[in-house]
Amino acid sequence: MNPGSKSKPILRLSAPVLWAFIIFWLSLTSSPPQLPGVLGWDKLLHAGAYGLLSILLAQAFLCPPFSMKKPWWLAWTTAVAYGALLEILQLLSQTGRTAEWLDLFADALGAFFCCVVFRHILKLSCCHDERPDTNNG
Repeated sequence: MNPGSKSKPILRLSAPVLWAFIIFWLSLTSSPPQLPGVLGWDKLLHAGAYGLLSILLAQAFLCPPFSMKKPWWLAWTTAVAYGALLEILQLLSQTGRTAEWLDLFADALGAFFCCVVFRHILKLSCCHDERPDTNNG
């Protein structure tokens, strides 16, 4: 067995776990950094944050020890469940933060969009090897 093979799954999971911790901190801190600008900016940030989380999860789920053929569904479900958990924690926390259904909707929409894009990119990158060889004919 390769000595480095045990550390590879940990390395692959480190990016989504680190990003999940960043989302956790931003969601539960009493005064998160604010970006000036458009009224709907908050929902766009939610969609982007959970979209990135779903892509990082899907990429990790493609590789051993998971080696899933369709990782995007588990990535989407995990991202949305995490978003729901953080909304509940915001509701229960004493930080002055409030839970919003629209935040969870933005989380789910961003994760879904990125999973669809990830799936199509994956199909395009894998399908070039499946074309029949016309030179041997």
